[in-house]
Amino acid sequence: MSQIEQRITGSRRTGTLARNLRKRLVQPDRGSCLAAVEDRRVVGFIVGEIRPWEFGEEREVGWILVVGVDPDHQGKGVGGMLGASLLRHFRAKGVRRAKTLAEWDAGDVIAYFRTLGFARGNAVALEADLA
Repeated sequence: MSQIEQRITGSRRTGTLARNLRKRLVQPDRGSCLAAVEDRRVVGFIVGEIRPWEFGEEREVGWILVVGVDPDHQGKGVGGMLGASLLRHFRAKGVRRAKTLAEWDAGDVIAYFRTLGFARGNAVALEADLA
């Protein structure tokens, strides 16, 4: 999965993804990591979690944290299959709403999430530079 991240982003900094995946995998009741495999090789992955509390929500919320598809397999339905599978998992756990974050100018990412039924929500992401 780190190799896929590296191919997508061009960054050699893959330790954060690996640490987050390990953290999610030890929380089987809340965290989820799904992988698409072809010829015994991971060609895509998606990581999500169910949060018991979320601002403005009265119920648990499913979050998609990261999705990655090997560039050679993009446009072949791998991401859609992974996203649909994670959303089914959330529904099976009783979750009624899913959320994610995307950069405002990441048109391809936003288009991907729209194919899964996502639309712009009411919340606004605020951030502060702490450097």
